[in-house]
Amino acid sequence: MARKNCPTASGDRGGMVSLQNAILLIDKDVDVTSFDTVNRLRKLTGSKKAGHSGTLDKFASGLLVVCTGQATKLTRFFLEDRKRYIGTVRLGIRTDTDDKSGQVQERRDPSAVTEMDVAAAISRYIGEIRQKPPLFSALKIKGKRASDMARNGDPVELGERNVTIYRMDIKEFDNAGNRFTIDVTCSKGTYIRSLARDIGDDLGVGAHLEALRRLESGFFSVENAVTMAELGDYIRGETASKRFISSPREALCEYSCCTVKNTARNKVLNGAKFSPEDILNMSHGEKKTCIILDENQNFIAIADIDIEKWQIEYLNTFHGDDWFANQVTEWQ
Repeated sequence: MARKNCPTASGDRGGMVSLQNAILLIDKDVDVTSFDTVNRLRKLTGSKKAGHSGTLDKFASGLLVVCTGQATKLTRFFLEDRKRYIGTVRLGIRTDTDDKSGQVQERRDPSAVTEMDVAAAISRYIGEIRQKPPLFSALKIKGKRASDMARNGDPVELGERNVTIYRMDIKEFDNAGNRFTIDVTCSKGTYIRSLARDIGDDLGVGAHLEALRRLESGFFSVENAVTMAELGDYIRGETASKRFISSPREALCEYSCCTVKNTARNKVLNGAKFSPEDILNMSHGEKKTCIILDENQNFIAIADIDIEKWQIEYLNTFHGDDWFANQVTEWQ
């Protein structure tokens, strides 16, 4: 899912590249939490700050986009990106977590369900839908995690919310094993566990998610991600076979870009409005949100700029280290 006119994140970098102030593509292992993965990465890289842009369940594997150092300020922008997953759904068994880690609540005979039945059920979930999240989720109710409340036996009421399924295809149907595999591209906030549960209910036999792997997040692909073992090898000096490190410029190449005079730099860093005369160059990307650079190509802010009304809403400012300029030089 490479973005138009964006550099691709593939191939050998041909040398050690800094893991600080960067976006790292990690292929998370199964049975390891996203939190533990980031914590281990922090220790391996020596980064004081690191954060991911979208949790993967413990039983799931695949792409985890991790930002380090100053790049952690970019994490929330990647949360908005659409995601792509491969998931295996087991028919005939309903669990309290809607996945294989939960307690079995109900068993039914799914042997009469055909691939055509599944295809018909799936078709009803394409587009914008209302979805109820799993009871065992990280969503908070009055400051408490829904999963913690559910484990304590407390009543959990989670309302439905709007999500979008852009595409969902059956990749494999195993009638003997009562399983099918789906390839799903969806909006942020979509629970594939909930999809499995709801499709199973529509088919009248129940279902849960047996396996899940995230393939893509925005234009990032798991094909370019490294496992934690491979990351350790890289840190010890081995050559990486994948270009798993992205600079902020690569990661935000879909955004518009505004270069201002150095005389306007402090205005930007202080969140003040600058004038059209302060602009040296402006290019329009697929996204209206702008990266703001100074004359030396330092990344100093991200903002929404309304050209016609000349209104500026700062989303982030980046003080101090001229980290973007350093990263641009390093990645060239």
